[in-house]
Amino acid sequence: MQEGESPVEAMLVTNMENVRYLSGFTGSLAAIIVTAETAQFFTDGRYEMQSAQEVPGFARNIVPQGSRLEEIAAEELAHLGVERVGFEGGHMNFSAYSNMRKKLPEQVEVFSRDDAVMALRMIKDADEIAKIRRAIVIADACFDFIRQTAKVGMTEKELAWEMEVFMRHTHGAARLGFDSIVGSGPNSAMIHGRPTDRKIGVSELLLCDYGCEVDGYNSDITRTFVTGSEPTDKQRELYNAVLHAQQTALAAVQPGKTGKEMQQVAQDALDTTGYGKYFVHGLGHGLGRLVHDHPAMSKTSEVILKPGMVITIEPGAYIEGFGGVRIEDDVLVTETGCEILTQSTKELLTIG
Repeated sequence: MQEGESPVEAMLVTNMENVRYLSGFTGSLAAIIVTAETAQFFTDGRYEMQSAQEVPGFARNIVPQGSRLEEIAAEELAHLGVERVGFEGGHMNFSAYSNMRKKLPEQVEVFSRDDAVMALRMIKDADEIAKIRRAIVIADACFDFIRQTAKVGMTEKELAWEMEVFMRHTHGAARLGFDSIVGSGPNSAMIHGRPTDRKIGVSELLLCDYGCEVDGYNSDITRTFVTGSEPTDKQRELYNAVLHAQQTALAAVQPGKTGKEMQQVAQDALDTTGYGKYFVHGLGHGLGRLVHDHPAMSKTSEVILKPGMVITIEPGAYIEGFGGVRIEDDVLVTETGCEILTQSTKELLTIG
């Protein structure tokens, strides 16, 4: 609950990532009601046996397939007699909201509380951090694999596929955290570019942004290389500018800093190198059940860093027609600063 918000007596959770976080359920359809006295779980008959195994501690309600869970949950809320209900407005369309509202007595007030579970998810416990660490071990191993595998003449798509096989098949990740970004030459300046049939050339910047999921938690790392020859003066200058910004931002991480303060630290560092105008995205984001999770660090972010948050620090600079550099680490906010979880070297390496 945000400061100044009125308390609610019950919370209806329908965002499936939040459902999984609270209950451990891995199916595709469910809802949860939480009050001070009860925790109820709703799903349909397809998941009766699965939920019996995965959702201990909840009163389970198995409904006919095709039922509207928001209606059934609202009927239960009416039965409970609560008068102030929170729901996840950002994850409920207007039709579902209307279905819920019509099943509640007129006197029941409803309030959008999108951040209610998100606030809990931002602070990771020891088990969550251990899962993130395991996902990071695979991402760090993939960095070494890229060094050995990427070759001049290989296409971006071919390298991305080899990376996926390495993380999923060779090292047992459940899935990719997101579609890997592999950009060579001018394509490395595309911030969220997707791998293409372009062949990696000689003396180019090669940007690889990738991660994987282990036990429901993710890693996310970016490293930038030079291909086939020693870096040019301009490539090294651009790389060192971004590295300076990243190291400055990492040193500034500490509880109490706001997201926009962290963004400004990195921006100021890049400005001193003359490459600040090429930094056009947020400094980082939370990492956990989602790759782009809360909190976000940007020019407008009011979020306050707290111990237990896992975030990315990933400044970049992108020059159209030349290429881009991004350097990204996953870090754990501690009582006194941060622990850098990703261990891959940030030396500018020549590969291929």
